[in-house]
Amino acid sequence: MTLSKHASAGLDTPRAWWSELRCPRCHGDLRAEGGLRCDACRTTYPVDRGVPRFVPADNYANGFGYQWNQHRLTQLDSHSGLPISRDRLFRSSRWTAGELRGRRVLECGSGAGRFTEVLCETGAEVTSFDISSAVHANAASNGRFPNLRLVQASIYEMPFPEESFDHLLCFGVIQHTPDVERTFKTMFRYLRPGGRFCVDVYAAMVAYTHPRHLLRPFTRRMPPAALYSLVQKTAPRLLPLSMALHSVPKAGPYLARLVPVANLSYLNLKDRRMLRNWSVLDTFDWLAPRYESPQTRRRLERWTRDLALSEVSIERHRGIYVVRGVK
Repeated sequence: MTLSKHASAGLDTPRAWWSELRCPRCHGDLRAEGGLRCDACRTTYPVDRGVPRFVPADNYANGFGYQWNQHRLTQLDSHSGLPISRDRLFRSSRWTAGELRGRRVLECGSGAGRFTEVLCETGAEVTSFDISSAVHANAASNGRFPNLRLVQASIYEMPFPEESFDHLLCFGVIQHTPDVERTFKTMFRYLRPGGRFCVDVYAAMVAYTHPRHLLRPFTRRMPPAALYSLVQKTAPRLLPLSMALHSVPKAGPYLARLVPVANLSYLNLKDRRMLRNWSVLDTFDWLAPRYESPQTRRRLERWTRDLALSEVSIERHRGIYVVRGVK
């Protein structure tokens, strides 16, 4: 499907691109019939507020759905007025806006759509999905883009034809899935040979320790609303201490890690209220996920060899490994 067809169809006439979706169970064709119905296995998938849903509404990522609907706008560049997401995307991937225009891009795990917005602005044909209800936050923010296709689906069972995308982006996702190796390797089934990818993942704790690892056995079992209320009260109180420790010459960044609150002062956000919102969001994001499995560089290197990926680069940025290359 060309970009001009997306532009003429838009999100108001979704059947223009629903026909390209495939049943994640049997890969059969889907037709619009009281939702989406598979011609082969007769499975029916609901359309929830305009977004096709291929997973149960209640799943292991409920905490993410809760946080992104609470913070729909927080990380969007159009809201912050700063190119934070744009700079991170292009710095990590080494792609350019020009090379993405008109290309088919798959975004695995959209959250509230901070990177979806950047991708759509390039003129790429963006297909984005998330397993959680965060897709509705993304739709509310980015539904204005006629070149966006958005679904709620599992990264293990994507409703797309294989080898149908030119670029693959996955930020902030794979460490929070049940089987990180399976997640990593599954994504590449949907990238065409010669397609470019950029994936990031938490670095293993031996490379980046943090006291949140001591809290998570308790916080990840809490109901999302209860945990969010707790974080909303405590994070703004802990943030000034973290910032004061961070200002200590040389040892500051290490001392600040002793305080279990997200300190994003390095982003140079416009005001204290914005900084507090980012801190609450990221602190909750640390503590809520059911799964968190940081990875070692050696393991990532092995996975890229298993898949025979080329031009592979693995770089560490703070507590994250960024993996990019070509299939």
